[in-house]
Amino acid sequence: MEKLLAVFSNSYLFCAVFGGTLLVVMFVLTLMGLGHDADVDASGADVGADADVCDGDCEVHEGGLGALSFLSLKGIVAFITFYGLCGICFKMNTWGGWFISVGCGLVMMFVTAAVVAFVCKLQHSGNIKPESLKGCSGSVYLSIPGAGKSGGRVTVSLPANTVEVEAVADEALATGTPVVVQEYLGNNVYKVVRKA
Repeated sequence: MEKLLAVFSNSYLFCAVFGGTLLVVMFVLTLMGLGHDADVDASGADVGADADVCDGDCEVHEGGLGALSFLSLKGIVAFITFYGLCGICFKMNTWGGWFISVGCGLVMMFVTAAVVAFVCKLQHSGNIKPESLKGCSGSVYLSIPGAGKSGGRVTVSLPANTVEVEAVADEALATGTPVVVQEYLGNNVYKVVRKA
């Protein structure tokens, strides 16, 4: 048992340096926009990597932890780093010191997962479902020839922004005419009618 404790005690410095170096490298890569991360589900299978703001940490698994992903690269690196740092700080060559180090690593793994989950909640893709424009008001940006012919464009007003889309109409509509989106025809084309 004492030999095992000595191995743990000698691992503190290595974990602190190795984990800290990885943490710095990941931070720099994230600032450069090159940060990638992968999630691991309960079975240990890789469920994919992502290059967006959340770096794959926001994957929601069936029956899993929801938005909190503890077993991500960021969480594991945080555990290793703080396990080593706390082991060095407490300089206790006892089992109590080892348990404190493991506890600190687990706390930082939880904090990392919570911060990533919070950041993921702030993320917004900005994508608009085509069907959601039905009934929205707008105005003709490029005149619409009428008779269902393509070539016209309208600017549709949404609560948070405006969107420019291709539009067709039964009647010819000049630029600036107020319209209402009647239906989505597919291929990013919308049918509009003159606003009453």
